[in-house]
Amino acid sequence: MIENDRNPDSESQFAIPPGLRDDLQALYKPDSAVPPEVDRAILDRAHHRLVNRKRPFRGIRWAASAASVAAAAVVIIVVSLDRPRDAAPPSAARFTAALALPSDIDQNGRVDILDAFKLARNIESTSLPKIEWDINRDGMVNRDDVDYVAFAAVRLNKGV
Repeated sequence: MIENDRNPDSESQFAIPPGLRDDLQALYKPDSAVPPEVDRAILDRAHHRLVNRKRPFRGIRWAASAASVAAAAVVIIVVSLDRPRDAAPPSAARFTAALALPSDIDQNGRVDILDAFKLARNIESTSLPKIEWDINRDGMVNRDDVDYVAFAAVRLNKGV
């Protein structure tokens, strides 16, 4: 088999011989032309059907929007129920207040990201965390304390 036979991309392979083309046109040629009145009537009827069709999906769009709003409300409620009532959301003021706390965990004289890493490892490795690990003073030793130490380590103004 020749390479060109496997990759037909030339027009000559798809060309119809003139005799066959003439015979097919004569065979499938309409007997008579469609009168313009009939053609116009068909187009008018098709236009009328397309313009006046019912739109069943309009209600589905509204239902999908309502369902997404309801799902967002459920997520917000579940997240707010999971958080203790007295715990306030983290804010810049709370992060700034944490900077004044002793967050130098390894006691090397500076607060760096290794302090946050060491605190995270200590929290994960023990079931009874020490009270001095409560850096943000919220009464719980958790991931928030690690975040406060990490924020203190990466802040731009380190009091220089």
